[in-house]
Amino acid sequence: MIKLVLSDMDNTLVPFGNRRVSDFTRKAIHTLLEETDIAFGPCTGRDYVELMRLFSLDEACMQTGVMSTGKRVLYKGKTISLSIFDHKTLQGVADALADEKNMFLVCYPEKTNLFNPAYVVGPLDKDILADYERKLVFVSGIVDQVPDDVDFVAATIACPGTEEDMERCRQKVAAACPDVYTMSVVPQWFDVLPKGVSKLTGFETLLERTGISPEEVLVFGDGENDVEILSKVPHSVAVANAIPEVKQVARHHVGASADDGVAHALLELVRATKAGETPRFMMEN
Repeated sequence: MIKLVLSDMDNTLVPFGNRRVSDFTRKAIHTLLEETDIAFGPCTGRDYVELMRLFSLDEACMQTGVMSTGKRVLYKGKTISLSIFDHKTLQGVADALADEKNMFLVCYPEKTNLFNPAYVVGPLDKDILADYERKLVFVSGIVDQVPDDVDFVAATIACPGTEEDMERCRQKVAAACPDVYTMSVVPQWFDVLPKGVSKLTGFETLLERTGISPEEVLVFGDGENDVEILSKVPHSVAVANAIPEVKQVARHHVGASADDGVAHALLELVRATKAGETPRFMMEN
């Protein structure tokens, strides 16, 4: 019996280009929460405030979840795990990029608000920064050094340019900062993550703290950063627009993100749960 549903956000629950979860999808989540005992939450690189924007301030949709790529884990409104960056590590990343004219580090404080404030470290082109603020939806303050009196839960790197520029950035950070790794799920943009922290480790923490087994979880995804967790659960689900590797790993398949594929699956899960049946999409491999 399914006790928990987790879904990636970008291009799984929210089609690329959309600024919010559709009303239909939010209603489907509420139907699941109100008519069954199944918990629902995001499993995403985005942190809590970004999720509030995506869910149109509907916090009922995000009381449970693996957020900020595993650095923040919630269950039914309570934080059960929170990873904070070491300041020296973040400064090391900024220093590694100091001789790059257009690359810069962006640090997101643990205590935040709906403006999604962030500290941008080092000299930079303000026009490039403004473009990133618009596309990635954050409000920046420019600083010379990573503030040592602020706790940071997330960090990213802006890397405008070519694939060669991206690779050079990745190599510089890897050489200077062995305690972190970088992942790119948005063009010209890296997530900076502590080694040993990922969606999978956050997922494992969530199951350990709740007593839910992998067999009782349904996970939806579409992209490269979903493969690790999808390969670990019996009930993995790919949306129709997923990359080939995800489709190959996933046991089950549903409609595309643009067609509210996850929402339709949630409504079918509600129907089947109430009827004591297996959802139709879980009967098709």
